[in-house]
Amino acid sequence: MKKGDSRKKTGFTIIEVALVLAIAGLIFLMVFVALPSLQRSQRDSRRRDDILSFLEAVKKYQTNNRGVLPDTLSDWSSVAEKYMGSSFIDPDGNRYELVPNTCHRTDDDKVGVVCTSDYPSLDFVDHRLYIYRKATCDDTKAVGSSNPRNIAVLYRLEGAGIYCANT
Repeated sequence: MKKGDSRKKTGFTIIEVALVLAIAGLIFLMVFVALPSLQRSQRDSRRRDDILSFLEAVKKYQTNNRGVLPDTLSDWSSVAEKYMGSSFIDPDGNRYELVPNTCHRTDDDKVGVVCTSDYPSLDFVDHRLYIYRKATCDDTKAVGSSNPRNIAVLYRLEGAGIYCANT
């Protein structure tokens, strides 16, 4: 360009381009960090809804069977199959496994009613719904109830501990 030429240069400097790329990179990074957490939250929300639907199915079963709750694992499974059909599947595609448990009264007045698992380990495993008869929820655990029609269902959520719901 000649010394006296007054034409204006157009375009971006390398610093401006680098700044825009850095900002775009930060935005993409924030989205990719937040996305798994959002997906986990959505799956846990669906699991909570599934548990509440299962409890509604149990209430329908009780209505049709004079208030009686299922006794055996096959009875519990038939409740899920009959009243919920093929929709009773965990959001990751696996079927829920029903684990019936018991609550019993101890002789120790300080302990009262204890809910135990019929499985040797009390670890909560994915896809297992732990069903406690004669129990209600106390935060994230089942506690015994005097009402034989009460049940508590516990499930380990992917991102937020144990979820407990009861009838």
